[in-house]
This record gives sequence, C-alpha cells and structure tokens, in this order.
Amino acid sequence: MKMNIKLLYFKTYISAQILTLCHFSTHHFLYPATMDKTLHYFFETQQLSIPLQTKKAKQTLNIRKFLPLYINSETILFPLTTKRSAIQYYINAMAITGLKSLQYGTVIYFENTKYIEVTIPYTFVYKKWQESISLSHHSY
Repeated sequence: MKMNIKLLYFKTYISAQILTLCHFSTHHFLYPATMDKTLHYFFETQQLSIPLQTKKAKQTLNIRKFLPLYINSETILFPLTTKRSAIQYYINAMAITGLKSLQYGTVIYFENTKYIEVTIPYTFVYKKWQESISLSHHSY
C-alpha cells in the first residue's frame, strides 16, 4: 500500500535564523530560507514560475490580492497573510478537510488528523479556500 505524501502548508518559523517550516502529511522540515525563496525553489522543482501562475490566477479569478497559486491538481497554495507580515502562511487548499471557527481565529484541518491554528478570521480563510478550489476547476 503506497502512502500519498501531500504538502499541507508553509509557515514562517520564528527563530534567531530565517527559516520556513514545510509541513507534509507525514513529516515536516525547515528550509533555511525566507518564505519567498522557499516558494520560488518549490515552484522551480515543479518546473513552474510564480509570476506566470500569479498572472493566470488574476485572469481566471479576477482578483488582485491574496492570489492562490496553482501547482498541480493536488497542490494549490493560498496565502493567509501579506508578504510583509512577520509570520506568513501558505496553505494547500487541496489538502484541507475542514475548518472550525474560534473566538480568536480559525483551525484548519488536514488529512492524517493534522491541523493548524491561525489568528485569521474564519470568513477570510473560507473565502480563500473556495477561490482556490474554483481555480482547480479551470484547466491549466
């Protein structure tokens, strides 16, 4: 039986060094780079470019901010914070199994009983999740 390893999210890791946490369904590790450099590296490994994927998402969804980035049918990343934010999140919309509203934010549930708590309003997370799913229905 083959285990399907899926990317769940990227998160800025708070430490003395600049690190980015990459969390998969079965494991996680830290990239010794900024979020921007980590994303560029991840897209390059998939033979994609962030500017091109951004342009396609803008045209398809007709939005300008917090754009989801299409990688493949199992990975569409959407940001929860601005690029200038101290803590940045990029969530894989295709790995989400549910959301739960909390008084101070949202819990995002993934496969394999994994979850992450974010201090982002439920309505914003839900909207970005739905935009990402609608992006998956357009052919790339």
